[in-house]
Amino acid sequence: MLAEIMLCNSLYKTVSTAFKNGKSIYDMGSSLTDYFSATHEVQKKAGDSSSKGTALECWQFQEQQRIQRANLEYHMKKSRLGGWTDFVRFEANWHKQRKEEELALRNKKARQAAKLQKDLQLAINIGVCMILAMGLLFGIAIYYRG
Repeated sequence: MLAEIMLCNSLYKTVSTAFKNGKSIYDMGSSLTDYFSATHEVQKKAGDSSSKGTALECWQFQEQQRIQRANLEYHMKKSRLGGWTDFVRFEANWHKQRKEEELALRNKKARQAAKLQKDLQLAINIGVCMILAMGLLFGIAIYYRG
């Protein structure tokens, strides 16, 4: 979790420096997306059972995130009119798109699992039919010999 937090901090510094230099949200689309992805990963790992971070680290990151967000809000409001509103809209669209991608991936895996189960059931049915047919043929052969 510490590596992800360090990544978040470095991406925040990049975004903050770009805002200080007068860049717009649209110029920094990939940097903002990377920053969102990194913060999302940390938040996801913080509540995960495989997380190696402590509760204190999680709380410190959330406080740091709150401060960073306030600083971003200040820079965006200072850079142009409606900058913060555009940023919030961009962030909401990004989260929505990410959730849709995760849902599509889960649906794809569910369809694959269902197809695999169906194919496996068909193979088992064919195997049982083959065994019954062989048993029947074997029984007929023994009947005619006897």
